[in-house]
Amino acid sequence: MPHTVYLSPAKINWFLHVTGQRDDGYHTLETVFQQIDWYDTLHIQLRNDGNIHLQGDSCGVAIETNLAYRAAVALKTFAHQHNHSNDVLGADIHLQKNIPTGAGLGGGSSNAATVLLALNQLWHLNFSHSQLQSIGLKLGADVPFFVSEHPAAFAQGIGEQLSPLDLPKREILLVNPNVHVNTGAVFTHPNLPRQHPALTTSLFELQQQLHEQPFQAQHRNDLESVTFELSPEVKMVYNALQHVAPTRMSGSGSTLVACPMSDDESAALKAWVANAPAHWQCRWANTISTQSTNGDIL
Repeated sequence: MPHTVYLSPAKINWFLHVTGQRDDGYHTLETVFQQIDWYDTLHIQLRNDGNIHLQGDSCGVAIETNLAYRAAVALKTFAHQHNHSNDVLGADIHLQKNIPTGAGLGGGSSNAATVLLALNQLWHLNFSHSQLQSIGLKLGADVPFFVSEHPAAFAQGIGEQLSPLDLPKREILLVNPNVHVNTGAVFTHPNLPRQHPALTTSLFELQQQLHEQPFQAQHRNDLESVTFELSPEVKMVYNALQHVAPTRMSGSGSTLVACPMSDDESAALKAWVANAPAHWQCRWANTISTQSTNGDIL
């Protein structure tokens, strides 16, 4: 059978506020996601024997716990519960990783969302986006955003309450000190701030603020302090970058995002990159402002 190639984008968080913690342990958040033009690639070929196989870059993760594989299994289970025959719902999935793991860029969640969108189409299941998002939420809090049709969104709840935003394309610098941050360790840390007041601005006002300056002074990433404590090299990158251009950590790290707001800041960042330690991974990228979302076919 022929295979189809899908792009699976990374994301950044312009800010991330932890507003509370539910009885089940999940944290409630307010954050703004925006996709960027850095992609993993998935090659998907249908099987008619009902088996699901995952090959490619596992990044040290067992196949059974890989989010792309789990997404395929979860969709197949959901299809069976909705009276679709499981016997012929199979796929060979080949994953080519470009987005680093444990970097706060949502690569695994994006892979899961891409598999959900692709197999929903290839298996002719015709589930709605909201149904796919409900499946995705059980895999990870970022998955519903990647399933959505919006390249940028304000997220609330545990990440599943999404309001689309129209944000511009921006050039950004991503810097990763080549360390892996355990998201679970960050969220379970006793020093994590958990009572950030909810935003009182309207969605329109928030959008206007982010158009003018994406790293607003009244916003922050509440995970930074704990991640800096657990991974001092992430803090080292932050301390170096913040003097060159507006900088904030994405997700739970370990990637720092610098967003130049002038030609001078852009030039200064390029000079900074030229002298950065060799083991720090530096990459220029652009945020996505069009309706080009993950699941795009090559």
